[in-house]
Amino acid sequence: MKKLISLLVLFLLCGCFPQSYQSIENKFKQDQCFKYHYQLLNKKQKQLYQIIYNIAYTRKQNIYIKEKEIDKVSQIVNAVLKDHPELFYIKEWSLNTKGLFNFEYSMKEKEILKDQKRIKKIVKQLKEDTQDLKSYQKIKYIYDDVITHCKYNEQAKYNQEIISVLINHQSVCSGYAKTMQYLLNQLHFKATYLTGKTIKGRKDKHAINMIKYDNDYYYIDATWGDLVLDDEEIINNNYLMFDSQTMKQMYDLDDHYKITKNDKHTYFKEEGLYFDLYQLNTLIAKINKNKRECYFQFSNEVYNDAKERLTKKGDAYRLIEGVDHIQYITNDQLKTIYLKW
Repeated sequence: MKKLISLLVLFLLCGCFPQSYQSIENKFKQDQCFKYHYQLLNKKQKQLYQIIYNIAYTRKQNIYIKEKEIDKVSQIVNAVLKDHPELFYIKEWSLNTKGLFNFEYSMKEKEILKDQKRIKKIVKQLKEDTQDLKSYQKIKYIYDDVITHCKYNEQAKYNQEIISVLINHQSVCSGYAKTMQYLLNQLHFKATYLTGKTIKGRKDKHAINMIKYDNDYYYIDATWGDLVLDDEEIINNNYLMFDSQTMKQMYDLDDHYKITKNDKHTYFKEEGLYFDLYQLNTLIAKINKNKRECYFQFSNEVYNDAKERLTKKGDAYRLIEGVDHIQYITNDQLKTIYLKW
């Protein structure tokens, strides 16, 4: 379900002619990404972060750095890569005992430039398509678009990077989450990439997004949002804009995360699909029969009764009249009910 490429650290002891990192043009101040992981570092770590970022951005080779401890450098490299999904060409990195640092790239320079050009075109189209949408609608648009145009495939090429989604349209959780992060950043949302493990089941490694919205923090999991039901792909809105309390029920994150102060911008509340009373007429008013599907979320006090009525007592057929067959998915953890006809 989740597959992350393990980091390979190589110790190079061979001779070479390194360049000083001072010779690399500092592009850091022009960088517009939401540098969430950078913000968590101390002053010394931030200086190394800027150096590592510049090496990755300029794709220079054989750069000496002052820090020679693998663990400390690894922390900074991870922070850089989590903040910068546009660095899709990074494969591995190495550091020798003298402080000689190198990135290994997964493709040649010509291929990198070609893919960057294609991504730039995709972003331009995204901005045109969403220019008249409100902020929440833009987030929903990106979520839907990523899920619609990508299939989950653990064997996908470059499946840890945004090109697996934007160009190859097959990926895993890392690709989904980095693409969400990248596209949201391009539309000036402050979104970041977080990793950890799922709590239930096999406790797989997993990646999700955290987004700062209306001076609060919400979570997105486009991977789990890509649902397949009877060989039909469905956008599962359970995993769009959920709060930190819900997040902690599903994931054990390795990264630092923020607590949601007010859950008024969750998907279900934004869409008017959250109910603390069970009234059939109220639900009927939210149904668009032409969409052939609907989502509802209920409060803890109401959920079990709503589930019983809709799935066992026939209310689903009163809700959606004139259909012969209704499929449903209930989520007892999230208190949601999905109906499809």
